[in-house]
Amino acid sequence: MREGSRVGGAVAAHPPMASWLFPIAVLVGCSTLVTTVQAQDLNSPPFDDLRRLVDQQQQQIRQMQDQLARLQQAAPSQSIPSEQASTSEAGFMLPSDPVKKPDDGKTAKPADQPYVVGSDLSVKSDFRNGLFLWFATPNNDFNMHIGGWTQFDNVWWNESPALKAAPGARPGHVPQGVANGAALGGIGDLQDGEYFRRIRLFFEGNFWGNGEYRIIPAFENDQFSTVGLDEFWFGATSLPVVGTVHIGHVKNAIGLEGDMSSSSRCMTFMERSAYSEAIELNQNFVTGIQLSDNYLDQRVSWQAVAFRPDNGSSSGVFFGDGQGGVQARLTALPVYENEGRDLVHFGISGGFRDGTTNNATSPFHVFQLRARPELRDDDPAAGGPAAVPNADSNRLIDTGPITAHDEFLLGLENLWIRGPFSFQAEYGWNFLNGAVGANPGLTAPFFHPAITPSQNYVFSGGYLQVAYTLTGENRSYDRRYGALDRYYYGKAGPYSNAWVIRDEDGNLHCGCGAWEVAARYSYVNLNDGTGLNRIQGGILNGVSLALNWYANDNFNVMLDWVYDQRDDTPTGPTLATSSPAGWTSGVGIEAQFQF
Repeated sequence: MREGSRVGGAVAAHPPMASWLFPIAVLVGCSTLVTTVQAQDLNSPPFDDLRRLVDQQQQQIRQMQDQLARLQQAAPSQSIPSEQASTSEAGFMLPSDPVKKPDDGKTAKPADQPYVVGSDLSVKSDFRNGLFLWFATPNNDFNMHIGGWTQFDNVWWNESPALKAAPGARPGHVPQGVANGAALGGIGDLQDGEYFRRIRLFFEGNFWGNGEYRIIPAFENDQFSTVGLDEFWFGATSLPVVGTVHIGHVKNAIGLEGDMSSSSRCMTFMERSAYSEAIELNQNFVTGIQLSDNYLDQRVSWQAVAFRPDNGSSSGVFFGDGQGGVQARLTALPVYENEGRDLVHFGISGGFRDGTTNNATSPFHVFQLRARPELRDDDPAAGGPAAVPNADSNRLIDTGPITAHDEFLLGLENLWIRGPFSFQAEYGWNFLNGAVGANPGLTAPFFHPAITPSQNYVFSGGYLQVAYTLTGENRSYDRRYGALDRYYYGKAGPYSNAWVIRDEDGNLHCGCGAWEVAARYSYVNLNDGTGLNRIQGGILNGVSLALNWYANDNFNVMLDWVYDQRDDTPTGPTLATSSPAGWTSGVGIEAQFQF
């Protein structure tokens, strides 16, 4: 572009070619007319000669007008947007003076100038997929999703008479002839009840392009002056080598069930399996640093965490010398077709832990594997019956506290989605190494009863489940993390929302939402060792059935029936010194609202 000239205090760009060729053509025509008249014979009739010359000049002017029109069509547009232009004293449209009008972030940049992250901070808001509220700048340099979810549970219980007895002391060499195991007596009389299983408010989004965060406090126990943490981290993505880094209270790199590697919003059953609670230590959150990445068009993913163990209230606070752990998970997606409607997933996870408590003068730590019935009758983070009258947080199977050197975990995963049908299974092992004693009260004496010589124990378990969506929707999968999607049927939700209206003729019209049926079998074995060194926490076999209704993106209802059988627990000469076998069964209804 040619350099402009200053007109009226503004920088004027020269007008387009078509606007200055036309006056030149008129001047040339007039000059030709004068020259021609001067060259005429003075004796010729003046008016006839003048008329003939005027006709010639009109023809020349028309020819030059045609030529100018062709030039206008061929020349590139040089128009100036009206919001960036002003009118000069000469009547031309001129660009505004850049000295007088500073860049407000909205002025178009030349094509070869790179975009500066954060240069446009204007914000727009919208609702996405129901009530999912988002705020974002035009180029998504900054965005925020504000939402939450709540789960309101009601439960009804029945159980075998022997299990209704209150739990007693821990077993030991004298009464039962084993080192440790399930508590004597029963687990208490399970009570019907209602409670808010989860009350979560979250803020998540991105900052400065590749920064990301997720802040989710857990408010369900605020009546006990306890506010826990769900995911509570910040980090960055699209980094070289490591891909993504999150720091804070993060999801552990373990497991496939919804509340393990994904979110409690997308669970098929009201509670996780006994396998996830016992073998995987109920450790779906840890506090530390998480690394993750994926490859081959997100067909392969991995996550790894280095952490200190989380305590029961999920506060993100822990103190203990020399204690911590690492955990890693690798997934593969050999089949992914029809936008995830058909897929096959395999996964493997493993980790190392130093334990959850320690003695300042000993390199040994305390480990404990245990599981409730696969339905709750307590407010889990409130501290059991001491905090909630008639509630029961006692475990159905339990190794008791064991003093040992360290612990290794290994888990296998499989997921198969074929349209509305899904199959999901996990199996894993917990290796407890260098056990030297039981620790009934987690206090001195630290090694009582003693385990001599030191022992290595292996506990194992797993589950398998099938589900079928009667209305045809398929489970959604998150390829970035090799996990189930946080939205059960994806952000598109059910094919049809649930609704009922009556038209002007009195006829009813309705939509049904999505309906799903599911079944799960669980197995956990917390027995290992021989003689006086045997750990006998019991064996659990469980069956769960579910009917789930998803009215829309925001509201769903779950109906569960759960049956758990406990066997092979420590026995003594009388019932008072036994951990009796028995069963529990429960029916639960959960209503979940999320936004």
